Amino acid sequence: MNDSGAERLVVENAGLRYGQLDVLADISLSVGISEIVSIVGPSGCGKTTLLRCVGGLNQLNYGEIRIDGQRVEKPLPIVSMVFQHFGLFPWKNLWSNIAYGLKLRHAPKEEIDRRVADAIDLVGLKGFEKSYPHQLSGGMQQRAGLARALVMEPKLLLMDEPFSAIDAQTREQLQFELLRIWDRRPTAMIFVTHAIDEAVLMGDRVIVLAGRPAHVRAVRKVDLPRPRDRSVVSSPAFINLREQVWHDLFDQPGANGARIQ
Repeated sequence: MNDSGAERLVVENAGLRYGQLDVLADISLSVGISEIVSIVGPSGCGKTTLLRCVGGLNQLNYGEIRIDGQRVEKPLPIVSMVFQHFGLFPWKNLWSNIAYGLKLRHAPKEEIDRRVADAIDLVGLKGFEKSYPHQLSGGMQQRAGLARALVMEPKLLLMDEPFSAIDAQTREQLQFELLRIWDRRPTAMIFVTHAIDEAVLMGDRVIVLAGRPAHVRAVRKVDLPRPRDRSVVSSPAFINLREQVWHDLFDQPGANGARIQ
Protein backbone atom coordinates (compact mmCIF):
# COMPACT_ATOMS: atom_id res chain seq x y z
CA MET A 1 0.00 0.00 0.00
CA ASN A 2 0.98 3.66 -0.18
CA ASP A 3 0.53 6.81 1.84
CA SER A 4 -0.81 9.08 -0.90
CA GLY A 5 -4.53 8.56 -0.52
CA ALA A 6 -6.69 6.49 -2.81
CA GLU A 7 -5.00 4.19 -5.29
CA ARG A 8 -4.88 5.31 -8.89
CA LEU A 9 -3.11 2.17 -10.12
CA VAL A 10 -3.28 -1.38 -8.82
CA VAL A 11 -1.21 -4.24 -10.26
CA GLU A 12 -2.13 -7.67 -8.87
CA ASN A 13 -0.08 -10.82 -9.43
CA ALA A 14 0.94 -9.70 -12.91
CA GLY A 15 2.73 -12.23 -15.08
CA LEU A 16 3.87 -12.18 -18.69
CA ARG A 17 5.79 -14.57 -20.90
CA TYR A 18 7.10 -14.43 -24.45
CA GLY A 19 6.82 -17.95 -25.84
CA GLN A 20 8.56 -20.16 -23.30
CA LEU A 21 10.35 -17.22 -21.64
CA ASP A 22 8.82 -15.90 -18.41
CA VAL A 23 9.47 -12.15 -18.19
CA LEU A 24 7.31 -10.98 -15.27
CA ALA A 25 6.19 -13.15 -12.35
CA ASP A 26 3.51 -12.36 -9.76
CA ILE A 27 4.20 -8.62 -9.57
CA SER A 28 1.93 -6.62 -7.29
CA LEU A 29 2.17 -2.88 -6.63
CA SER A 30 0.05 0.23 -6.31
CA VAL A 31 0.39 3.97 -6.98
CA GLY A 32 -1.54 6.64 -5.12
CA ILE A 33 -3.36 9.53 -6.77
CA SER A 34 -0.51 11.99 -6.10
CA GLU A 35 2.39 9.60 -5.63
CA ILE A 36 5.60 9.02 -7.57
CA VAL A 37 6.73 5.40 -7.50
CA SER A 38 10.21 4.73 -8.85
CA ILE A 39 10.98 1.32 -10.31
CA VAL A 40 14.64 0.36 -10.42
CA GLY A 41 16.33 -2.81 -11.55
CA PRO A 42 19.15 -4.20 -13.70
CA SER A 43 19.09 -3.61 -17.46
CA GLY A 44 16.88 -6.14 -19.20
CA CYS A 45 14.99 -7.18 -16.06
CA GLY A 46 11.56 -6.25 -17.40
CA LYS A 47 11.03 -2.68 -16.15
CA THR A 48 9.95 -1.34 -19.54
CA THR A 49 7.82 -4.42 -20.20
CA LEU A 50 5.94 -3.82 -16.96
CA LEU A 51 5.44 -0.17 -17.87
CA ARG A 52 4.10 -1.14 -21.30
CA CYS A 53 1.64 -3.50 -19.62
CA VAL A 54 0.42 -0.66 -17.38
CA GLY A 55 0.08 1.50 -20.49
CA GLY A 56 -2.00 -1.16 -22.25
CA LEU A 57 0.63 -1.77 -24.95
CA ASN A 58 1.41 -5.33 -23.79
CA GLN A 59 -1.10 -7.84 -22.43
CA LEU A 60 -0.54 -9.95 -19.33
CA ASN A 61 -0.75 -13.73 -19.39
CA TYR A 62 -2.16 -13.70 -15.88
CA GLY A 63 -2.98 -11.23 -13.14
CA GLU A 64 -4.69 -7.87 -13.50
CA ILE A 65 -3.93 -4.16 -13.86
CA ARG A 66 -6.55 -1.56 -12.90
CA ILE A 67 -6.49 2.22 -13.22
CA ASP A 68 -9.22 4.01 -11.27
CA GLY A 69 -10.91 0.63 -11.02
CA GLN A 70 -10.93 0.04 -14.79
CA ARG A 71 -9.14 -3.06 -16.01
CA VAL A 72 -6.36 -2.21 -18.47
CA GLU A 73 -6.85 -4.13 -21.71
CA LYS A 74 -5.80 -1.38 -24.12
CA PRO A 75 -4.25 2.11 -23.89
CA LEU A 76 -6.44 4.44 -21.83
CA PRO A 77 -6.85 8.18 -22.54
CA ILE A 78 -6.10 9.04 -18.90
CA VAL A 79 -2.56 7.63 -19.22
CA SER A 80 0.41 9.29 -20.92
CA MET A 81 3.87 7.82 -21.47
CA VAL A 82 7.27 9.47 -21.92
CA PHE A 83 9.93 7.30 -23.55
CA GLN A 84 13.72 7.46 -23.27
CA HIS A 85 13.89 8.40 -26.96
CA PHE A 86 12.07 11.62 -27.61
CA GLY A 87 9.89 10.38 -30.48
CA LEU A 88 9.16 13.85 -31.87
CA PHE A 89 7.96 14.12 -35.45
CA PRO A 90 10.87 15.76 -37.30
CA TRP A 91 8.56 17.38 -39.87
CA LYS A 92 6.44 19.13 -37.21
CA ASN A 93 7.49 22.15 -35.21
CA LEU A 94 7.40 22.20 -31.42
CA TRP A 95 3.85 23.53 -31.17
CA SER A 96 2.49 20.96 -33.62
CA ASN A 97 4.31 18.09 -31.89
CA ILE A 98 2.78 19.01 -28.55
CA ALA A 99 -0.68 19.60 -30.02
CA TYR A 100 -0.73 16.28 -31.90
CA GLY A 101 -2.56 14.19 -29.29
CA LEU A 102 -5.20 16.84 -28.68
CA LYS A 103 -5.86 17.09 -32.41
CA LEU A 104 -6.31 13.32 -32.60
CA ARG A 105 -8.99 13.68 -29.94
CA HIS A 106 -10.64 16.46 -31.97
CA ALA A 107 -10.38 18.93 -29.10
CA PRO A 108 -11.71 22.43 -29.87
CA LYS A 109 -9.13 24.80 -31.33
CA GLU A 110 -9.44 27.24 -28.42
CA GLU A 111 -8.77 24.44 -25.94
CA ILE A 112 -5.79 23.18 -27.95
CA ASP A 113 -4.28 26.66 -28.09
CA ARG A 114 -4.71 27.18 -24.35
CA ARG A 115 -3.42 23.77 -23.25
CA VAL A 116 -0.44 23.75 -25.61
CA ALA A 117 0.59 27.24 -24.49
CA ASP A 118 0.29 26.19 -20.83
CA ALA A 119 2.34 23.01 -21.41
CA ILE A 120 5.08 24.88 -23.30
CA ASP A 121 5.31 27.45 -20.52
CA LEU A 122 5.33 24.71 -17.85
CA VAL A 123 8.40 23.00 -19.32
CA GLY A 124 10.23 26.26 -20.02
CA LEU A 125 10.12 26.24 -23.84
CA LYS A 126 8.25 29.49 -24.44
CA GLY A 127 9.66 31.20 -27.51
CA PHE A 128 10.53 27.95 -29.30
CA GLU A 129 7.02 27.16 -30.59
CA LYS A 130 8.08 27.37 -34.26
CA SER A 131 11.35 25.45 -33.85
CA TYR A 132 11.76 21.98 -35.34
CA PRO A 133 13.29 19.07 -33.39
CA HIS A 134 16.65 19.29 -35.19
CA GLN A 135 16.91 22.90 -33.99
CA LEU A 136 16.54 21.87 -30.33
CA SER A 137 19.11 20.41 -27.95
CA GLY A 138 18.60 16.95 -26.50
CA GLY A 139 17.37 18.41 -23.23
CA MET A 140 14.92 20.68 -25.03
CA GLN A 141 13.64 17.76 -27.08
CA GLN A 142 12.99 15.80 -23.90
CA ARG A 143 11.18 18.80 -22.41
CA ALA A 144 9.04 18.79 -25.57
CA GLY A 145 8.32 15.10 -25.10
CA LEU A 146 7.28 15.80 -21.51
CA ALA A 147 5.06 18.69 -22.62
CA ARG A 148 3.40 16.42 -25.18
CA ALA A 149 2.48 14.04 -22.35
CA LEU A 150 1.44 16.75 -19.88
CA VAL A 151 -0.79 18.54 -22.37
CA MET A 152 -3.10 15.52 -22.29
CA GLU A 153 -3.61 16.17 -18.56
CA PRO A 154 -3.11 12.49 -17.67
CA LYS A 155 -4.19 10.97 -14.38
CA LEU A 156 -1.23 8.58 -14.60
CA LEU A 157 2.13 9.50 -16.12
CA LEU A 158 4.49 6.69 -17.14
CA MET A 159 8.17 7.64 -17.46
CA ASP A 160 10.44 5.09 -19.17
CA GLU A 161 14.04 6.11 -18.35
CA PRO A 162 13.22 9.55 -19.76
CA PHE A 163 16.63 11.10 -19.10
CA SER A 164 18.94 8.22 -20.04
CA ALA A 165 19.65 9.48 -23.56
CA ILE A 166 21.00 12.89 -22.52
CA ASP A 167 24.24 14.06 -20.93
CA ALA A 168 24.76 13.95 -17.16
CA GLN A 169 24.51 17.70 -16.55
CA THR A 170 21.28 18.04 -18.55
CA ARG A 171 19.93 14.93 -16.87
CA GLU A 172 20.41 16.44 -13.41
CA GLN A 173 18.81 19.69 -14.53
CA LEU A 174 15.77 17.88 -15.92
CA GLN A 175 15.35 15.76 -12.80
CA PHE A 176 14.79 18.87 -10.71
CA GLU A 177 12.74 20.46 -13.48
CA LEU A 178 10.39 17.46 -13.45
CA LEU A 179 10.15 17.66 -9.66
CA ARG A 180 9.27 21.36 -9.96
CA ILE A 181 6.57 20.57 -12.53
CA TRP A 182 5.19 17.80 -10.32
CA ASP A 183 5.09 20.17 -7.33
CA ARG A 184 2.93 22.53 -9.41
CA ARG A 185 0.76 19.80 -10.87
CA PRO A 186 0.91 16.62 -8.75
CA THR A 187 -0.24 13.44 -10.44
CA ALA A 188 0.30 9.71 -10.13
CA MET A 189 3.58 8.73 -11.76
CA ILE A 190 5.70 5.64 -12.34
CA PHE A 191 9.33 6.55 -12.97
CA VAL A 192 11.40 3.69 -14.41
CA THR A 193 15.18 4.00 -14.17
CA HIS A 194 18.31 1.89 -13.76
CA ALA A 195 19.99 4.66 -11.72
CA ILE A 196 19.66 4.23 -7.95
CA ASP A 197 20.25 7.91 -7.13
CA GLU A 198 17.56 8.96 -9.59
CA ALA A 199 15.09 6.42 -8.22
CA VAL A 200 15.52 7.72 -4.67
CA LEU A 201 15.47 11.39 -5.70
CA MET A 202 12.25 11.13 -7.69
CA GLY A 203 10.18 8.66 -5.73
CA ASP A 204 7.89 8.56 -2.72
CA ARG A 205 8.63 4.84 -2.80
CA VAL A 206 11.23 2.79 -4.64
CA ILE A 207 10.28 -0.65 -5.95
CA VAL A 208 13.23 -2.91 -6.74
CA LEU A 209 12.74 -5.48 -9.50
CA ALA A 210 15.19 -8.33 -9.89
CA GLY A 211 15.54 -11.84 -11.23
CA ARG A 212 14.46 -13.70 -14.32
CA PRO A 213 11.50 -13.65 -14.46
CA ALA A 214 11.31 -10.25 -12.80
CA HIS A 215 9.68 -10.07 -9.39
CA VAL A 216 9.46 -7.45 -6.65
CA ARG A 217 12.54 -7.94 -4.50
CA ALA A 218 12.02 -4.97 -2.16
CA VAL A 219 9.93 -1.85 -1.55
CA ARG A 220 11.49 1.17 0.15
CA LYS A 221 9.58 4.16 1.46
CA VAL A 222 11.38 7.45 0.73
CA ASP A 223 11.07 9.72 3.77
CA LEU A 224 12.54 12.81 2.14
CA PRO A 225 10.66 16.13 2.32
CA ARG A 226 9.14 17.78 -0.71
CA PRO A 227 9.82 20.02 -2.51
CA ARG A 228 13.27 18.53 -3.15
CA ASP A 229 16.32 20.47 -4.27
CA ARG A 230 19.98 19.61 -4.80
CA SER A 231 20.73 19.72 -1.07
CA VAL A 232 18.74 16.52 -0.56
CA VAL A 233 21.26 14.32 -2.40
CA SER A 234 23.95 15.04 0.21
CA SER A 235 21.67 14.44 3.20
CA PRO A 236 22.29 11.41 5.46
CA ALA A 237 18.74 10.16 4.80
CA PHE A 238 19.31 10.16 1.03
CA ILE A 239 22.68 8.43 1.31
CA ASN A 240 21.25 5.78 3.64
CA LEU A 241 18.33 5.07 1.31
CA ARG A 242 20.65 4.85 -1.68
CA GLU A 243 22.73 2.24 0.15
CA GLN A 244 19.63 0.27 1.13
CA VAL A 245 18.43 0.15 -2.49
CA TRP A 246 21.92 -0.82 -3.66
CA HIS A 247 21.89 -3.81 -1.30
CA ASP A 248 18.34 -4.67 -2.38
CA LEU A 249 19.59 -4.85 -5.95
CA PHE A 250 22.82 -6.75 -5.44
CA ASP A 251 22.37 -8.82 -2.29
CA GLN A 252 20.49 -12.10 -2.43
CA PRO A 253 16.98 -11.81 -0.94
CA GLY A 254 16.12 -13.75 2.20
CA ALA A 255 13.86 -16.75 2.35
CA ASN A 256 10.78 -14.58 2.82
CA GLY A 257 11.06 -12.92 -0.61
CA ALA A 258 10.66 -9.16 -1.00
CA ARG A 259 11.85 -6.91 1.81
CA ILE A 260 9.30 -4.20 2.49
CA GLN A 261 10.27 -1.15 4.53
